[in-house]
Amino acid sequence: MRVRVSSRRGVVLLLAAVVACVACTPVAGTLAGATVASRPAPTPARLFALDYHFTVDAALSTLTARVCMRGAAPTAFVYGAPTCAAFMRAPRVLGAGPVRPLRVVAGQIILDGVAPDSCIAYDVDLTSALEHDALLLAYPGQGSLVLGAELLLWRPAERPEGFAARVSFDLPPNIDVSVPWPATGDGAFALSERAFAFTSHIVLGHFTRRRVVLPNTQLELVVLDGFPPDTVGLLAPWLEHAARVVMGVTGAFPEPFAQVIVVPTAASPMPIHFGYTGRGGAPSVVLFLPTDANADGLRTDWIAIHELSHLLLPFVSRQGAWLSEGVATYYQEVLRARSGAITSEDAWRNLYEGAQLGRTAQGSLQDETRRMPTDNNYKRVYWAGAAIALLGDVALREQSRGAASLDSVLAGLASCRRDADRPYSVQQMLAEMDRAAGAAVFAPIASRYLNGAGLPDLTELYAKLGLGPDGHSLKSQQPAALAWARDAIMLHLAEP
Repeated sequence: MRVRVSSRRGVVLLLAAVVACVACTPVAGTLAGATVASRPAPTPARLFALDYHFTVDAALSTLTARVCMRGAAPTAFVYGAPTCAAFMRAPRVLGAGPVRPLRVVAGQIILDGVAPDSCIAYDVDLTSALEHDALLLAYPGQGSLVLGAELLLWRPAERPEGFAARVSFDLPPNIDVSVPWPATGDGAFALSERAFAFTSHIVLGHFTRRRVVLPNTQLELVVLDGFPPDTVGLLAPWLEHAARVVMGVTGAFPEPFAQVIVVPTAASPMPIHFGYTGRGGAPSVVLFLPTDANADGLRTDWIAIHELSHLLLPFVSRQGAWLSEGVATYYQEVLRARSGAITSEDAWRNLYEGAQLGRTAQGSLQDETRRMPTDNNYKRVYWAGAAIALLGDVALREQSRGAASLDSVLAGLASCRRDADRPYSVQQMLAEMDRAAGAAVFAPIASRYLNGAGLPDLTELYAKLGLGPDGHSLKSQQPAALAWARDAIMLHLAEP
């Protein structure tokens, strides 16, 4: 049996003794009387740490979680995402006596009466989660599962300052695990606040693991079974190339470690079906790749660069999805042109045609973003965000006479990425971008479309860039007022 078990330390709570202070006051004709100072109120008990231990059966059908608390129990454990409540089973208190079931009220495990330093348990029905077809929560491979960590990590609603958490696994033979969390050295993994604030991914089962080493960065490439051997051999060089291209924006990869999971899907003429990036610990990227993917398709692929470009920004709340997706969409075109995967004319055409998707929009960008889940207008919002990124990039280059750009702004956000344990609002992120730019550029441009009617139109900007129609494509023309900025944006780069 392959076992990864962390030893649980016994917990001793030391209560500081309070020594009474005796004040001696002389009283005429008598001995001095002694006055005892009142004892301070005891420090309220609090939760110090959680120790998660996950056990999974060989069929990968059920996961049992044992969670031991150090310190006082919170009032309840809550889910990481509402869908998770449907798959949690049999919450209970563990102890020397009979197992006591716990109540579940409004999707919360109620911990009334649970003593300090206790352990509870619950089961997660993985089979039901897979049947529910919750794509980003549970996805099957051949003998493996990709799980959203929030499915397993029931937690206190609020974690006090100084709170610590860790997780360990007890796995059947031939079952492996990949997580985006740092190892503690004793077979367990440390959970930072990010593990609870954002989504991330756990892979359980049979898969191939490989490290891709870059300057100051390591990527853990996890390839689920199902790809032909020739395709598997293409994946590490493809991922390394995409990461190096993204490094060209700021000179360094945005994170010191990232987990990249490649999931096989049905054969398709499209290089990649879908990608998704989580931030719950180190970044965790899932890419769904057709089993017949080939070198030519991967060379011009945009989704891997798009997903890795998300890491150039701190996480922005979904109300600001136009910004995070827009920056990634902008760079998926710019970086492919810079690396020679596509021509600069192709990139300029893609950005222009993408912005044209919003030419009939009547509402503001804020309204369009809010309606994405119901109107399925994702492309319109993403490309509008890319147009705003382009407008801001050109404006900053023009104001600074080429000394600054969106590239340099993203390089200036490194401290924000390091400290981002909570999502930024779009207003906060725009303010940080303008701070890094040294001028009010991005917030004023965005406000035109967030609060006004209509989405960006690039026609006027393209005329200034010297980009004119040439049949069904766009061709760079000279002279033009901002031709130098146009050429600088797509300037070919050498991979780090």
